[in-house]
Amino acid sequence: MENVLTDNQIVELFRSSSDRALNELQKKYGAQMQRIAESILADKRDAEECLNDVYLGAWKNIPAAVPENLKAYLLRMTRNCAFKRLRTNLAQKRGGNTQTTSFEELSECIPDNRKFESEQDSKLKEQIEEFLRNLSKEKRAIFLGRFWFLYSVAEIAERLGRDEKYVSNQLYYLKKQFKKHLGRKEGYNERIGFTQSINRN
Repeated sequence: MENVLTDNQIVELFRSSSDRALNELQKKYGAQMQRIAESILADKRDAEECLNDVYLGAWKNIPAAVPENLKAYLLRMTRNCAFKRLRTNLAQKRGGNTQTTSFEELSECIPDNRKFESEQDSKLKEQIEEFLRNLSKEKRAIFLGRFWFLYSVAEIAERLGRDEKYVSNQLYYLKKQFKKHLGRKEGYNERIGFTQSINRN
């Protein structure tokens, strides 16, 4: 069985500028980082380029600022890098429009200062699924259409046979309901705090 170093040992490799540092990092967390990047970008090449950026960032930053939780640090960097690349890709497809992507709209309802990423992500997934189960069929379609399938407000309105103002209003209230739902679950709001949600569509 291939030997895997502890987080502290990997950090020490970075601090000593060892050539092994990135190899050991990739061996331990590369697969998880790859899954996250590909799930957001849906493109293997983009995901690989994103991971290269993350590895470069780790190489530059870890020696000077050692993270408390190496895994959470890397997964957060991967997610942020993937969102940034997704925004760039969508902006190019839309002719240079740099409006906030729907993923980022939703992510602003979710805290980003979690120390134990895998545990909190698991709870977050359950809470999102519970939220969706309690929505009507139409509201679920609007929520998923915007925040999962990345449809524009106009596209959602056309698919549902509704006008754009109606869809925009529903999205506004759905984001508020989603944030409120998360805040109610097991004192979530008091434990880890929330960023302000965007009130635009």
